[in-house]
Amino acid sequence: MEKGNQGFDQFLQSQESSVVNKFQQKYWKTKQTLIKVTGKKEDEHVVASDADLDAKLEVFHSVQRTCMELLKVIEQYQRRISLLSQEENELGRFLRSQGSQDKSRAGKIMQATGKALCFSSQQRLALRGPLGRLYQEVETFRYRAISDTWLTVNRMEQSRTEYRGALLWMKDVSQELDPDTHKQMEKFRKVQTQVRHTKTSFDKLKNDVCQKVDLLGASRCNLLSHVLTTYQTTLLHFWEKTSHTMAAIHESFKGCQTHETSAGSDQAVKKKMKKKSKAKTDDETSPATDETLISLEQETQSSNTTHTGADEGLSDGLSLLDEILGSSSLEDGGFSQEWREVFGEDEDLSCSNGAETQTTDEEADFFLPSKLLDQNMNNLQSTVSGSLSAILQNNPGSSSVAGQNSSKPAVNESSKDLSAWFSLFADLDPLANPDAIGRSGADHDLLTA
Repeated sequence: MEKGNQGFDQFLQSQESSVVNKFQQKYWKTKQTLIKVTGKKEDEHVVASDADLDAKLEVFHSVQRTCMELLKVIEQYQRRISLLSQEENELGRFLRSQGSQDKSRAGKIMQATGKALCFSSQQRLALRGPLGRLYQEVETFRYRAISDTWLTVNRMEQSRTEYRGALLWMKDVSQELDPDTHKQMEKFRKVQTQVRHTKTSFDKLKNDVCQKVDLLGASRCNLLSHVLTTYQTTLLHFWEKTSHTMAAIHESFKGCQTHETSAGSDQAVKKKMKKKSKAKTDDETSPATDETLISLEQETQSSNTTHTGADEGLSDGLSLLDEILGSSSLEDGGFSQEWREVFGEDEDLSCSNGAETQTTDEEADFFLPSKLLDQNMNNLQSTVSGSLSAILQNNPGSSSVAGQNSSKPAVNESSKDLSAWFSLFADLDPLANPDAIGRSGADHDLLTA
């Protein structure tokens, strides 16, 4: 019986090469492809049977994606290391050139720092060697290992599509199966043989994919650990040398910081504090200024009332002064005596007379006779100005006007006794009356005729 079944299977396999059979296989394979592309729901039992394969495929796609990203990152890292080294070298050369021009302690610090930066830039470029090797290894891994696994995955996907298409074909034939008719049984066995054949190839490729994905992940881990060890060692040496150099510079110039920066910062802080305090005081004193303005307006009004009273008193004093100056000239002795009887002895006048008598005694040697008349008039004006100052002192309301008049030069010459000079000229002119000097009128004209 078993030999008969084997012969029947061989007969069916020989029939598979027919054109109709190939057409039916292509049809169900295309239908399964459309279901997969459109995302239609498939049989859950069939999908569950491939769960472990789907997990391996996720790992493979992750390895493929991360290798591409790693290549891009390595390329950007190499480019930025080159740019950073170039900028660091330029900064070091700039500090060295500026330090050579400065002969102070700061110049030495700049030179040492510039040399350290140039050394650091050269050591940083040493990192490009391990990175270049890592880039080459990852690229080789991607082009060979990942590409080979990708080809295997593609063959497995095609085999799975054929297998699932054969399952759909067998499902469709089983719905029309009738055990009583021999024709339907032959068709079902032919489809069953096709399913069994596709499943065998699919299982083989499935096993290959799972093994290659596991080997791919392990090989990538070994590759990265081996290549990155060299990069890690180079990076540690770079940081050790750079940190040692910078620490040596820091220790050699420790305590050499100038106080200019700190002083400048302190001044800036003080200026800010002063501005803030000034703003606060302005805000606080603004209402006080308004009150002072109001009080000043009140004071100006009161001062105006006082000035009106002072002006009235001043007008009376000026009228009296006009009467005095408009009157006829009197004798020096008689006028002074009458002034003392009316206004009394002035202490300030006596003090000024005492001081002026000393100066006149010193100037008596070069006194000329032609100055007698001028001296007599000056004496009259000095007595009048002294009396006016006494009046203004007694009148407090005219203090402001007196302050304005004080800017004018006042003649404070005192009268002196010139009887010796008069007696001298009396010998020359016996008919002249010394007391008549400065008088005007008919009597004086008769005497001088």
